[in-house]
Formats: sequence, C-alpha cells, structure tokens
Amino acid sequence: MKELVAVNGQVMKPEDAKISVFDRGFLFGDAVYEVTRSYGKVFFQFEAHIDRLFRSAEWLKLDLGKTADRIIQEIYSIYKEIGEPNYYMRLQVTRGEGPIGMDPSLAGKPNYVLYFKPFEVPPKEYYTEGVDIAVTERLRNSKRSLDPNIKSGNYLNNVLAFIEGKEFRPYESVMMNSEGFITEGCTSNIQIVQGDTIVMTPDEFDILRGITRSLVEEVANTSGIQIQKRGFTAQELFDADEVFITSSTREIMPVKSANGKKTGKRSTVVRALQEGYKKKIEEYSRWAESHHPWN
Repeated sequence: MKELVAVNGQVMKPEDAKISVFDRGFLFGDAVYEVTRSYGKVFFQFEAHIDRLFRSAEWLKLDLGKTADRIIQEIYSIYKEIGEPNYYMRLQVTRGEGPIGMDPSLAGKPNYVLYFKPFEVPPKEYYTEGVDIAVTERLRNSKRSLDPNIKSGNYLNNVLAFIEGKEFRPYESVMMNSEGFITEGCTSNIQIVQGDTIVMTPDEFDILRGITRSLVEEVANTSGIQIQKRGFTAQELFDADEVFITSSTREIMPVKSANGKKTGKRSTVVRALQEGYKKKIEEYSRWAESHHPWN
C-alpha cells in the first residue's frame, strides 16, 4: 500500500512532488478541487465529483483544458499503477503559474495535482455511537462574497472555524450564517432529525451542496422518510432527536455531542440512511465496473 502524487500526469513519491512558488493556487487559493474514495477499485460517484469540479471552475472562469471523460480516464490509469483497493483520492487544479498579480490572465496553463493514499476507515464506533462536534460563532462565507458551492482552494474560513472549535476537541466544527442558522461543517454537511423528519439546510443557504447530502435525499425518498428544508438554530441542534454529518469520506455519521453537551436521543433514522447508503455504493460499483473499462 503506497502514497503517490501525480503532477500534470507525472507520477512520483509524495516527498518528490513540487509545484512553483508562483502557482496561483499557492499564492491566492486560485484553484478548485475534489475528494473522493474508492470502494474496491471504483471511485464512488466519480462523475458527480468531476461535474462539480467543472461547475466550480466555470464560476471561477477557469478553463480546465480537458474533458470530464479524459480526466476520469487519466485518474483511473494512474490509480491502476497502484493496483490496490480502497484509496483516498484528491484532485486539485490550479489556474497555473505566472507573474505575481491579481489578473488571472497572468497565469499559464492549469496545473493538475493528484494525491493518492490508502483510505483510513473511521473507527466503527463513530458510526454507531457518534462523534463530537463544536458549534462555533464563525460565520460561513456568504454567497455574495465567496460562494461555498465553489469548491476552491481558499479554505481559510473553514480553518478559522476549526480553530475556534478546538476548545471542545471536536471531530468536526460547524458554522452559522448571519441570521443565526446552522450552515455546515468545515468539511461536511450537517442535518438534524425531529421526530421522523430530517431537517436539512435549504439549497440556497451558504453551503456546499454535498454529493453525499444529495444521496441522503435519494435514500430518504426511497425509504419514505420525510425531509423538510429550512434553517435550524444551534438550540434546535442541541435538542434534536438525531444529528448527523455527511461527506464523501465519512458517509453518514451520527453526532453524540455538540459543545460538550449530549445530543441525539436515538439513531433510528440515521441507521436507516446508513443501510440505504450502502445499497447506493453497491449499485454504483456494479454500474461503474461496466461503464469504466479502464478501471
């Protein structure tokens, strides 16, 4: 099992990977990225991740210079060299390098950086007993300043939230908006359950509309679980019957405490969602094996 980095298609050991100090991703966070993991040797929901990469790039007016199919094929061809199942993959595309200045036209062609490492499955008890989170006073970036739907290399808002939450030693820190509603975690979406209804932040909120979050909606609809999209407060989170976070690497993970206070009285809905999510993984893996002959 090994870690690998590929810079513009050139595969190397992580310690040998280099990028210019004049790269705009390094200088300005002028970059887009995606993260996913493989189940077996299939990267889950790969097309959805690459589609979102293109949407992020479009908002930044960043020409990726490749088609989605080519990117997927190139990543699988490099992953094939590893030959091992269950890997973490991060793809970052920067605008490129050039003279220091704000004008994006100063950059040359995009730089592609791929990082592979064996996927570390979170402890089993995280999925059964839950994790601790911190609700911070850090406000999530507004769409009017930097839309969180742009999955960019500019992550300082999230880093500051994580720093603020550290007094509670959380697994994840959560941010609010200017109206006092919960938005999302530093690297996850967050939902609560009241009764038998999932309360989910509205799509128009200052959040990244996560791919796993979308799958939660699909699973809930199939399972007959109601979803209500509206803002909810920190107090509602503290009082909820269930709280859970979602992301591509965490899947669906319950929350057992927020700011040191026990939260969630049960895990009925979360368990149903976890089971439905496993079926989604199996369905996608079967589909991908026939549609991605290069994997």
